[in-house]
Amino acid sequence: MALAFKPVAAPQLVQGAALLAALAGLATWGTLLWAPTPQPVPAAMEQTLSAPPAAAGQWFANLPAQVDISLSGLLAGSAGAVAIVSLNGGAPQAVRVGEQLAQGVQLVAIEADALVIERAGERSRIGIARLPEGPALPRLIRP
Repeated sequence: MALAFKPVAAPQLVQGAALLAALAGLATWGTLLWAPTPQPVPAAMEQTLSAPPAAAGQWFANLPAQVDISLSGLLAGSAGAVAIVSLNGGAPQAVRVGEQLAQGVQLVAIEADALVIERAGERSRIGIARLPEGPALPRLIRP
């Protein structure tokens, strides 16, 4: 019996290519879906991973922000008082009474030597740093 080699028609080639593509897709998804599951996290690491970072937790919570406020100057003029503050070590900025410094932190009053802020319903004072006394200078006028 002699084997006869016949040319393959175009529809059969397309059908064979589609069958190979389907088998390749099945093989790929099979390896992805039946991959081994990850190992459980050790108890020591689970405690550190269970608590979300404070900053990420505040994004979604309606809590006042933890902000470090440093007061570097107070100015008073005819238009009102202005405080020069630095938030979290950032660049100094001018703020007025009623402005919101951060989420849930509002400037309530500017006093002669301090700021009054309100955070979560609690008011607190932030005093301005006093300059140290200078050295005693001799008198220039004779008594």
